[in-house]
Order: sequence, then C-alpha cells, then structure tokens
Amino acid sequence: MAKQRSRRLRKKLHVGEFQEFGLAYKASVKPGVNEVVFIDALLDEVIDPRGLEFGGWATGGFVSKAEGGSLTDDDRQALIQWLSKRPEVESVRMSGPLDAWYTDFVTDDQLTPVVG
Repeated sequence: MAKQRSRRLRKKLHVGEFQEFGLAYKASVKPGVNEVVFIDALLDEVIDPRGLEFGGWATGGFVSKAEGGSLTDDDRQALIQWLSKRPEVESVRMSGPLDAWYTDFVTDDQLTPVVG
C-alpha cells in the first residue's frame, strides 16, 4: 500500500509528480586521450548550453537537469550524438531514465550500447 503524502511533502521528497529523472553512462576512451580537454568540451558544448548537470568523468557519470525537472529525450539524443562524433570515444553504454534523487548505483546490465 502506497503512503499518502501531502503535495508539499511529495515536492520536498521529489516523489510522485515531482520525481526527476536523469541518466547514467559509461564510456571507453582511446588510450592517451587528454581527458581534461574531453570533459571541458563536453561541458562547453552539451552540458552547459542545455542547462544540464554532470557528475563523473570521461569514463562515466550521471547527467540530469540543473534547475530541476527531468532530462528530455532530446537531451539524451544530443549527448549520444556528441559522444558518437568524438574521435576520442570508442564506445558508450547508457541507461534509460533513472531517478535522479534515489538511484544509488547503476550496474552494467542496466546500460545499453549507444555508440560503438
């Protein structure tokens, strides 16, 4: 039986209609790649212009909306397209929508290949 919570509490807990979704990814980059330059480009070309947040590094991380709300399919596709055009990237595996507040750990079986 689901708990009944007030609208204010659902908003505070980010549940129900206030739930927010992001995505996790793991990437395989070519040896010798300057990962700092790669991350700077990712932030400058995809993350910041789309109003997203990124936690992680070149080999994997979590992406969500910066100002609240859920990542859109357009955001996901923009990230996939950007990663697929980068010569440093060998392959990328990405999750579907994951709860941005309550997802602790993402296993490899939750990720599907999207590049390479």
